[in-house]
Amino acid sequence: MKRPSLKRSQVPSDERIPRGAIVVVAIGLLATLAAALLSQTGYGSGEAAHLEFVQKAKIPDSEKVAVPGSKKAKIQLVDGTIKATGTNVAGYSLFRVRSTVKIDQGGRIGGELLCSIHASRIGTLIAQSSGGLRMLYPRSSKAGISGLKPEPVVAKFASHGLQLALLEEVTEDMPEYFTTIQGVKVGWPEYEEGTEHILYYLPHGKAKTTVELPFYTIWKSTKAPAAEISCTLTTKLGKATVETEGSLPHVSPPIDEEAEEIKQEEREEADETAEEEAEEGE
Repeated sequence: MKRPSLKRSQVPSDERIPRGAIVVVAIGLLATLAAALLSQTGYGSGEAAHLEFVQKAKIPDSEKVAVPGSKKAKIQLVDGTIKATGTNVAGYSLFRVRSTVKIDQGGRIGGELLCSIHASRIGTLIAQSSGGLRMLYPRSSKAGISGLKPEPVVAKFASHGLQLALLEEVTEDMPEYFTTIQGVKVGWPEYEEGTEHILYYLPHGKAKTTVELPFYTIWKSTKAPAAEISCTLTTKLGKATVETEGSLPHVSPPIDEEAEEIKQEEREEADETAEEEAEEGE
């Protein structure tokens, strides 16, 4: 197979942005984002522990179900994962449940799409963000979610002698945006204990491209993580429901604070080395 040829940049080499500078900008943006998340709570930038997920598993794709009024288009839950941090001294771990609603191109989507994530084991609570909000994403938005990107989050969770936890890995398996089409708005229905809901308001007409709507929740639990996920598309032509579920085999081991602190130091040293190399390359 013939590979497509690449056109060389027409910008003179002495006018191009050094690669090292791009690395510094990327590092700086991530650091700025983390600092901004923490500043919203009144905590300093060094007052959140960096937690990693220590166990993870895929959630099976749901069966494909016909979109009401469409001959070929199907709706399905895909790309699901469940992953958890280690447990803290109180016996709690944080775990994230993620899935994506996929609707084929040509499907009649005008209507509402209600997605629910139910924590299926006793002892599971929805986690709270550093700002005191339930950790359900994407956030509700009357203005729409086009252009909205997944970002690292900060949870109220005690570890390393701190009261906040920064979860940078929460976005590593997420797509770039929360929607692939324009005109999608999001609302949060009335709270139901043990179950989180996201209500999508979809634009009228046939989908001109494949619709993908990723969503996730973060929970805390003393039990092995488990969740049930369902989404129901409701239009004037009828309803279609897709369902799946997933779990992790056991409770996470205790957080290895010493090991995570070493990893954090290694990350900081790597960032400093990248900055130094970038400066030398300028």
